[in-house]
Amino acid sequence: MADTPSVVRSTERRPATGLPVGVVGEQAFHHAQGWVGFLHLEPGASSPWHHHGEWDSYAYVTQGILRWEFGRDGTESIEVGPGDVGHMPAWVVHRDVSAGADDLVMVLFRAGDGELTIDVSGPDGTRGADDDFAKLSPAAR
Repeated sequence: MADTPSVVRSTERRPATGLPVGVVGEQAFHHAQGWVGFLHLEPGASSPWHHHGEWDSYAYVTQGILRWEFGRDGTESIEVGPGDVGHMPAWVVHRDVSAGADDLVMVLFRAGDGELTIDVSGPDGTRGADDDFAKLSPAAR
């Protein structure tokens, strides 16, 4: 990380890395232990099931409604609306759903280390031959 303040102009953002498969966004910063990006989903669209490994994620919603689905069999959810900030703890398997009538637009902040996003086959955390569920915190199981 640089030792002086910096800015990334809106015209200087790059295609985001570390998003779930099929999800497109932009990133402004990706430093050791920090990531800032932007995500846009059309109404009704959702990401695949995934978690962020060692990264805690924070979402500031500027438009639309973000519904995070999580928990055993994906039966739990919370909604984050315009002006709200949501926190997704590390290792929690979830998916992002654009739950409102408007496009979902949000700014994402992540703090942690390692791989940014680990896609899994479903809400219980299995990734092909790997079983990330064993790594999940007890609260996420």
